[in-house]
Amino acid sequence: MSILVDTNVLVFAVHAESPHHLVARRFLEGLRSRGGFCVTWSILYEWLRVCTHPGVFARPLDPSTACGFVLTLARDPTIDILLETPGHAACLDEILRDLPAIHGNRYHDVHIAAVMREHGVATVATTDRHFRLFPFLRIVDPTDPARP
Repeated sequence: MSILVDTNVLVFAVHAESPHHLVARRFLEGLRSRGGFCVTWSILYEWLRVCTHPGVFARPLDPSTACGFVLTLARDPTIDILLETPGHAACLDEILRDLPAIHGNRYHDVHIAAVMREHGVATVATTDRHFRLFPFLRIVDPTDPARP
């Protein structure tokens, strides 16, 4: 099963300060042991923004450590970084026609959803409820105690 891992799950998995640290870390380890997962570059850059931000964490990651983590993911054969395809504009247009009220920060989610759709990835691991806007996505919340 192809599954995309959203920024928040990566943040939880790396930052021991997160109350969801252990469950997110185990979730990612489980995905890797079953063949891996995918992300987008926009997710990795957002992860860098969050994890190095002193306003988010009392002890943010230093830039070198954070960039090292991203480079490790980029080199990991079990992790695919999805890129826009030549059909990206058409896919974006279709999504925006179906969701004309999208605005502001949700465009970041639109980008991720469009890239997922282009690659046939229908499942996203996230705690972000905004992904429910996209009826073609299945959401898995690794922090949900009711998750199978």
